[in-house]
Amino acid sequence: MRNSYSPSPAALPLLLWKTPPGLEQILAQEGVPYEVVRDPHPFVLRGGRFVVFDGRTTPRAALASMLTAEHVAIDVDAIRREEAEDPFAALIDTRAARASWPVGFHRVSERVARRPRGTIRRRVIDRLRHAVTASGGVWIRLAPFPYPYRSAFSFRADLDEPVPHDYFRFAEAREPLADCCTHFVSTHAYSQHPAVLRDLVDHDAQSHGHFHHVYRDAEANRINLERAHRILAGWGIEASGFAAPHGRWSAGLDDVLEDFGYRYSSDFQLGYDDYPFFPWKGDRFSRVLQIPVHPVCEGLFVEAGIGDGQAVGDYLAAVVEARLSAGELAVAYGHPERRLGRMPEVMAALARVVDQSSLVWRATFTSIARWWRWRAERQWLAISREDGRLDLQFAEWDDEYPMALEVHRGEFRGSIPVTGPRMTLSLGSLVYERSDDGAGLPEPPTIERRTPSLRDAVRTAIDWETVTPLGEIPTTTLPNRVKRGLRWWKHRRGRARAS
Repeated sequence: MRNSYSPSPAALPLLLWKTPPGLEQILAQEGVPYEVVRDPHPFVLRGGRFVVFDGRTTPRAALASMLTAEHVAIDVDAIRREEAEDPFAALIDTRAARASWPVGFHRVSERVARRPRGTIRRRVIDRLRHAVTASGGVWIRLAPFPYPYRSAFSFRADLDEPVPHDYFRFAEAREPLADCCTHFVSTHAYSQHPAVLRDLVDHDAQSHGHFHHVYRDAEANRINLERAHRILAGWGIEASGFAAPHGRWSAGLDDVLEDFGYRYSSDFQLGYDDYPFFPWKGDRFSRVLQIPVHPVCEGLFVEAGIGDGQAVGDYLAAVVEARLSAGELAVAYGHPERRLGRMPEVMAALARVVDQSSLVWRATFTSIARWWRWRAERQWLAISREDGRLDLQFAEWDDEYPMALEVHRGEFRGSIPVTGPRMTLSLGSLVYERSDDGAGLPEPPTIERRTPSLRDAVRTAIDWETVTPLGEIPTTTLPNRVKRGLRWWKHRRGRARAS
């Protein structure tokens, strides 16, 4: 967006000159306006006072001839040097690792994203905000949720197994949260249970694939997703979202989702406990929005020997309460079959904490995705005036959602609703409150450092799974032929033992 009204550079947007993609990702999450500079023309540079660059690839001296005395250059390599590892590389890391969380005297374990993106985001943004405000700038962002909400809650239910009785028991417990619950359906599990699918038509229902597996082969994923999509559509469920079984993400899977026109996905092996984001795919950002969840479900408790539903509910309620208090997105998830359907205490505990919290947006995944994508399209700038005021200008005005702007000044934050495409803001007239910036959030999990066994390496290499019918495993690749042969051998061995 260009500033054509002020002879001096605008206070915002930030101008990014050859910066790492991880920075763009978190600025978009935060709702801070920025513009990627492709051509350092003086007219372009007049669009922002703060020029952010990476001293690792661009020497500061190289910017001298481009900037005026009114510009401020900020080197993000200074932020990088304050971290134990490169935060910008961590923000676009798509690898997963096994991690563990303490729960009383126990530990629960799950394979999740290798890096805690949300924690890194808050830390980097805090340092960048300090650099801008210390140089006389202002830090304003679009609020992460529609006005007047200060946080948001959603629940994700993964329907993996065909246990209709448990589903309907879960549906009773779900009632207080039905307006903010999204169901991801494995159609292989439920295509033969019309009562469940009829009930899901009246709720937010999305795709969990047909067979409960993410394949290494892109074509196998395409077939799996297409089958699920067709079955759901046959019941009047037009899926626009997907959740990968076991939270497993890959660029190839993402390609398939893009081809199908899916709007969002939710894969905790890529990201968890964070604002929604668009993943970096090596040369561009994905068109599929990621909606992170808290990756600890009731199944991990059962695996750790904790079968008490109240213990599960207390843990998840505490996580949700902390995230709501910090003004973040709180998303819990679980499985109705054999678990939540028999643990009504879990949904009851979550409903209590959400009801007791103020200004919480209760939203489905589909509503969150629609809002977040709309918010990402807003373009605006802030122009400083000599009397201490700011002129705010929005391009291509759209009032589909009520918005708010948040002004951050040191440890304090003020909020004001957006009333139109042009506003004048006096920073001194705002009412400010202390912002904790995530100080009360739980620590990230402990990443378990261990070398995969030969058995695990082989299973990964051949994409081992037992959910796809033997006759549907293609033989076009060597790994698939090996998997099919081992599955056939295992089947024959089982039959021999049974006889």
